[in-house]
Amino acid sequence: MERTEITTYEDLATRIPAKELSTLLKVSSSLASTMDLAQVLQIAIENSTNILELETGAIYTIENRELYLGATTPPLPSQFPDELRLTKLCDHPHLSKAVTSKAPVFLEDARVVVLSPAEKIIVETRQLISVLYFPLFLKEEVIGAFILGSTNAVRGFTSNEIDLCYILSYQVSFAIANALLYKKAQQSIADLSRAYDTTLEGWSQVLDMRDHITEEHTLRVVDLSLALASRMGVPDADLGHVRRGALLHDIGKMAIPDAILQKPDVLTDAEKKIMQTHPEKARRILERIDYLTPALDIPSYHHEKWDGSGYPRNLAGEAIPLNARVFAVIDVYDALTSNRPYRSAWSKQEALDYIVAQSGKHFDPAVVQAFLEMVI
Repeated sequence: MERTEITTYEDLATRIPAKELSTLLKVSSSLASTMDLAQVLQIAIENSTNILELETGAIYTIENRELYLGATTPPLPSQFPDELRLTKLCDHPHLSKAVTSKAPVFLEDARVVVLSPAEKIIVETRQLISVLYFPLFLKEEVIGAFILGSTNAVRGFTSNEIDLCYILSYQVSFAIANALLYKKAQQSIADLSRAYDTTLEGWSQVLDMRDHITEEHTLRVVDLSLALASRMGVPDADLGHVRRGALLHDIGKMAIPDAILQKPDVLTDAEKKIMQTHPEKARRILERIDYLTPALDIPSYHHEKWDGSGYPRNLAGEAIPLNARVFAVIDVYDALTSNRPYRSAWSKQEALDYIVAQSGKHFDPAVVQAFLEMVI
């Protein structure tokens, strides 16, 4: 049963009958259909037991001499010990032998073989009779292992079936490697995204301090904008852009002189014109950053009005991007209910009454309705 050297995939393929090669091709296609590691492992173990006409199987991945249970067929019973879902390779001597020798290990009748305590639990819980331990190779490295078994009767394995196991091992190992690489790439992207977002939060906090606005304002408008955008049907995949746009909604004010930005009194007409340039300044600041391009709508257009009387481009109705229409309601509501240097905060009801009065003028009526349903 044991082999002292690893046979190449190409050599094995020439020894497999055409019918079985066709089945293996279907398995390979199934494995290639997903990059999710859990799905890859489940497809692998189900196909392996089906091809070999066995009743049960499990697949473990190996990392630092530890075994991680990846998938089983049929599903594990509830009483299966949690410690065997993550266990040490040394506690499973037959599996360890398969890994060390890089060759299959076969127990014709596990009921009469001396087993370790961990192996005995698996054999008894799964009611195994004949058991085949088979390593998973990636190049010459063993990255995991199958445990395949019968539960109805003693059975052997032909040399052709062992060849099938080797081919399955190659196929599954490549699929596992691809899934792990994909997972690592996705994790790197997620880590980079979090780093970017932390930087954006820092920018927004600096701007809040310069504009004498508390950090709580930014957190409030971000949270409310996400909730309202979701209610308005913005896909979950796009909510990150809403969040970043809300964080950076006033980033253009970094280019506004302090004398205007921090003025405690009402601005003059000339000062208002300068202040109203901040959306375009925001666009010029952010449009060179590809990562932030999908988030530009809020910083660029949240001062546009439904009736076309807003700025900077006098857009009207649905010509105003939805994210900007959503944020406009949130921003005004939060501003009205917060203390500012030139006035005290309005009550919640006063602010809501104003929002309703501006429906169809300043604000998209549909957004106003969704907002009212959300906060009342």
